[in-house]
Amino acid sequence: MGLLESIHVPTDIRRLSMDELTLLATEIREHIFQSVSKNGGHLASNLGVAELTIALHYVYDLGPFPTGPDSLLWDVGHQCYAHKMLTGRAEMFPTLRKKGSVSGFPSPDESAYDLFSVGHAGTAISTAVGMARGGELMNKPGNVIAVVGDASIVNGLAFEGLNNAGTLKRQLLIILNDNGMSISQPQGAFSQYLERVRVSTTYGEAKKLAEKFVGRLPATVGHTVEQVWRHVSDGVKSALWPGQIFETLGIKYFGPVDGHDLPGMIDLLAEIRHVEAPVLLHVKTVKGNGSEIASAEPTKFHSPAAFQVNGCRVEIAKGPGKSWTTAFADAMIALAKTDPRVVALTAAMPDGTGLSKFEKEIPNRYFDTGICEAHLSAMAAGMAKAGMRPFAAIYSTFLQRAFDQVWQEVALNHLPVCFCMDRAGFVGDDGPVHHGFMDQAFLRPMPGIVLMAPSDEAEMNRAVRLTLTLETVSAMRYPRDNVPTRNFEEVIDASLRSAASAEWRTGQSRTLRNGTDATVIVYGALAQNAMAAATELAGDDISVQVIDARFCKPLDSEMLARVLRPGHPVLTVEDHSLQNGFGSAVVEHARPAHRSRHTRAAAR
Repeated sequence: MGLLESIHVPTDIRRLSMDELTLLATEIREHIFQSVSKNGGHLASNLGVAELTIALHYVYDLGPFPTGPDSLLWDVGHQCYAHKMLTGRAEMFPTLRKKGSVSGFPSPDESAYDLFSVGHAGTAISTAVGMARGGELMNKPGNVIAVVGDASIVNGLAFEGLNNAGTLKRQLLIILNDNGMSISQPQGAFSQYLERVRVSTTYGEAKKLAEKFVGRLPATVGHTVEQVWRHVSDGVKSALWPGQIFETLGIKYFGPVDGHDLPGMIDLLAEIRHVEAPVLLHVKTVKGNGSEIASAEPTKFHSPAAFQVNGCRVEIAKGPGKSWTTAFADAMIALAKTDPRVVALTAAMPDGTGLSKFEKEIPNRYFDTGICEAHLSAMAAGMAKAGMRPFAAIYSTFLQRAFDQVWQEVALNHLPVCFCMDRAGFVGDDGPVHHGFMDQAFLRPMPGIVLMAPSDEAEMNRAVRLTLTLETVSAMRYPRDNVPTRNFEEVIDASLRSAASAEWRTGQSRTLRNGTDATVIVYGALAQNAMAAATELAGDDISVQVIDARFCKPLDSEMLARVLRPGHPVLTVEDHSLQNGFGSAVVEHARPAHRSRHTRAAAR
């Protein structure tokens, strides 16, 4: 690793020359590229912040929490690889995202240099404002820095944080890492505004004039950058000036500056460090910088699986079979071609939810709101009210951000929006910030909601078709995995096939295997595991019935009345927390039924 091998704590970089720091950035990129190609992970975003991360650790005293004294917070967190390498974890990167090694997101359990476990966008400004206020009240000196992407800053929580940040009377640095990309192309008016700033001749010339003037000033003048930039902004307010938005909120604006100019970044951060007011530094970077492969296709290499480079060709590892995500996209395309009311919505995850495929087929009924799950859910309510049938494809973990809108705007108003929750259950490499293990728990209390989980691709198609018959909110969950290679009705006993392949009726389960000794009721994609377990138990002369529940709400009360009988073991299986999930729903159903049986027995 060369220079990187000698970096154990951030202060080690301060003994390096500027040329060595530039070389260190190159080594960090190479190490990231090698690690991600082997293990998968977030590539392009991390390659783009190497110089920025080095400059931050060079200028600020970002020691382990709580000794600090300065604090660094990452928004989303998937651009923290360079930070982790500079804080003593470079040797762990060959096993990136593996159990017991370094994770792909900041984690205080992993290192005191990580302040928050974070994997959701828009949070850093609010937590930074909180740390700044807390530090002031606790009389703890120190700088607080939040690194936020241009896609994250349009999140509603980020704007709430900006609104409050402007009331601070102390130092707070917000770095807007503007690479013109989110996971895919950024969406919305603010991203278009930033794009106009990037190509503005008027602004570019004014910035060059300011930098030239600052360069001529002796160091003894004092903290002149703030003063000069103020004069420049005042001089071009009639033209395009990106700082107007932030200055109006009471936040001093600097930039945009080249985020890959390491000496320039260090000099500017050293000046800004002394500004006793909230500051936003607009840094222009290139997603995937340093890698021709990643910078040419930043969306493809945002979070690739392991890959190999063979000459000019990159081969990304693909598992066998068809993913649930692709099965959902195919089902949506087929449904939309039969019903013009169907619209597909995503919150900056067109590839992750499969809707990029939908967009190519039916572009006029596809909408990407950017990283704004709450807005997406409320917008879906409005579209449903207008007569459309919205399908909102959102990762399970990200739907948590829109809980209030799902309840207030959709469920309370009895609107037929279907929330399609990809990455339900445990997601593996991305870790706890992306696990989808609470969706049934927070959705199940909503009156009138229909909760469902298909167990194979044919069931996915039946589920989306069912939603068009519903006049209420619904939610469907499926994992980050492949669908079974064959639909169950193709392989189960002939006596069960007809019922198993019938169109869905709300609250009706299906039987996949008959058995007399016990019953397994499985909810969703784990049906293939339940069938395999039943087959194995049959080898021990244990006859197990397997029932595909299909629904968590409403439950199949007729089926439960048959299987919940004295002396007959019943096991529920799901990829969700034990608390308030499908199993809890069955137990809640069973208790009144059990009391009713005892009451009738006592009466006799």
